[in-house]
Amino acid sequence: MAALQYLTVQDVLWINLQVTGHPQEFDYATLEEATFYQYSYGASGSLLPQAARFLTGFLKKKPIAAGNEATAFVACLAFLRSNGVELHLEDPVAWYRAIESGTHESLDAVEKAAQPAHHEGHHGPETEVPDAMTSVLADYADAVEKLTTIPA
Repeated sequence: MAALQYLTVQDVLWINLQVTGHPQEFDYATLEEATFYQYSYGASGSLLPQAARFLTGFLKKKPIAAGNEATAFVACLAFLRSNGVELHLEDPVAWYRAIESGTHESLDAVEKAAQPAHHEGHHGPETEVPDAMTSVLADYADAVEKLTTIPA
């Protein structure tokens, strides 16, 4: 099994900048902890459980002043996509809200929606995290807009 690809703290900040449109205040230690939810104990090679943990852990920490929901959504999907897994989401916002509210357990939701990545013009998974982040932002632009809340 190939080593998993991970998003860095800087990747997560870049995602947040893209979803909010401008830099947000954040607590570095909390942001680092939220980002590190991608990892698991031991070998750290169970992609779907790690992605589910990343999504819910990031949401719990809310390390950034604005845009945490959209940032967590994009980061989780980019983590999965960069490791060869897509989520088939008929209603991405409803899927996210069910996890956020606790109506749907995150690992179950991720496992039910997971499928191997296939993209137009691509054969196989994306291997670069920046490409995965950019393509998730493009593919889910409507959901990202609905999940982005910026205080007035």
